[in-house]
Order: sequence, then structure tokens, then C-alpha cells
Amino acid sequence: MGYEVYNFNYPTPKGQNFENWSKVLDKVKDKITQDSVFICHSIAPIFLIKYCINNNIKIGKLISVSGINNFKGGIPEFDEINKFMFVDDVSNFIDLCDERICIYSNNDPYIKIEELKNFANSIKVKQIVFENAGHFNEKAGYTKFEYILTLL
Repeated sequence: MGYEVYNFNYPTPKGQNFENWSKVLDKVKDKITQDSVFICHSIAPIFLIKYCINNNIKIGKLISVSGINNFKGGIPEFDEINKFMFVDDVSNFIDLCDERICIYSNNDPYIKIEELKNFANSIKVKQIVFENAGHFNEKAGYTKFEYILTLL
């Protein structure tokens, strides 16, 4: 389709923290522009938000799939590694991103719908809710998510 695409391999669960993930994104930092579109899943949207705020980077669009912030799901090992990504004040991101879209499901087995809505509301986004899509992962039957192409 003419897009230059990067698929980042962030260390997880071992080594999952803001600093290590930042090192991955730092490798292409000079290519991030106001036209860049990021498609992020689960904890990755809030990582990207924190990264943009910390580096004062403006992007064109964030498509968040099952994105969260400041969420503890009661699984200690995941709560411990995710806490490094959280942001106290996401309002600074709004001026750093022209378009923000959150996609989430009405039956995510890991994250309550209220948490997904709270995250979306905090970054003032267009919200798209799918019926019975779980966490949009392989377990929920998502090995492809072609709907996202319509949002580019």
C-alpha cells in the first residue's frame, strides 16, 4: 500500500520496562514525524504516550487496541512489569498527536470495559467498541485485524 512499516519487538515479559522499550524505539526515533501512525496493543499505547511526552515527539495518529493506563489486573507478575509504563498525566499527549482512536471489546477477559473506556476518555479519542472480540489476541481469534486498514 506504499507505507513504510516497522514491527517492533519489545522485550517481554523479561526486560519489559520503559527504559528497555525506549531503546527499541530510539533506533527509529529520527524517522518519527507528524505523519507517523502507530498501531499499539494493550500496554504499548501508554508506553508510546509516555515516550512521546518524554521526548516531545509529535505524531500523526495513534490507533490503540485494548489500551490501558494505571491498571492493575490482579496478576502480580504483569502488574509489576506494567507499572513502569504508566503515566500520571496524559493530557500533554493530546497536543502531540493529531488523531487518536481507541478500539476495545465489550468482553475483554483481562481488562474491565470501564478501564478501557477510562483510558480512551483520558486521551480524548474516538472510541470503537467491538462485540465479543476479547483482548484482540490469538486466543480471541485475532491473527489478522484488517479493520485497522480502514483507519489508516
